[in-house]
Order: sequence, then C-alpha cells, then structure tokens
Amino acid sequence: MCGSKFTVHQKLVVTKRDTAVVPDPDACPYCDTPLKTIGALGEGEAKGLVLLAAGFPDEVKAYGKPEDYLEEFTLTAKDVDTLVELAEGLDFAAWAQDNAERLARRKNPRVQAVSRFLPKLQTQMENGALPTRLRQAAEHVKDVYRARRERHLAIFEKRQKQQ
Repeated sequence: MCGSKFTVHQKLVVTKRDTAVVPDPDACPYCDTPLKTIGALGEGEAKGLVLLAAGFPDEVKAYGKPEDYLEEFTLTAKDVDTLVELAEGLDFAAWAQDNAERLARRKNPRVQAVSRFLPKLQTQMENGALPTRLRQAAEHVKDVYRARRERHLAIFEKRQKQQ
C-alpha cells in the first residue's frame, strides 16, 4: 500500500499436521500490509462471481457473499471494477453452449447444476437484480480497500516520523 520495496523470501514451516511454504516477511515492514497475490482476472472468476451473487448453492457454500469473493480475488479498486465488468459482460448463450458441449463429452454433476441455473442467472441479469447486487458488493469492497489503505498509510507515516 505504501509503495515500499523489500525482499521477500520463502520460508518452510513444518508442523505436526502440515508443511507449508510461506512468505517471509508476511507483511510489509513499513506499513504492515499483509502480502497477497492474485492470478489474472478472467471469465472463470467472473462466472464464479455471478453464480455467487445469484445464490448458486455451491458458490455460496464455498465463498459466502459476493463481497468476500471480491476481496479474495482482487487487490485494488481497479481489480474490483475489472471483475464486475467481466461479470456483467458474460455471454450466457455461449456459456450454455459450452456447458452443453462439455456434458456431451462427459457427464459432470456441477456442470449440469450450473446449466440448470443459467436461466435464473440470465433473468436476474436482464431485470437488473444481478448488476445491482454486483455494484453494491463492489462499492462495499472498494470502501474497505480505501479504509485499509488509509490505515496502512497512517502506519507508514508514523514509522517514517520515528526514524
């Protein structure tokens, strides 16, 4: 958040139950922002977001709320806007066609469930309910990001004054 540059190493952490590779440090030493990386945003993340916002049970169970999903898959307000734009631009006919082709090759319960859910998604998109829900979630997450940025910049400024 503060724009500082520092070196991050990978550290092996071994416990009785698990072995994990974690970043060291795990937060910015200048402003305490936790380290986080995300993958490129694409159609898959957009599909997950609209399924969640429309109440698809598997997505709700896995991610909770659209706000939680946006925070997991984005880093900045710009990322949030990008993901919401991708979600609003999904081609439901192409999605349905792709699912039909996948099911013709091999049966998959999740793809079948999504295919049955697509008409509900399309209806919610067309009547404006889904775009409204996506924008509400996006505004909430962008507010959270702004507050977080202000908090971490205040930490950064305080530390700079102490030097």
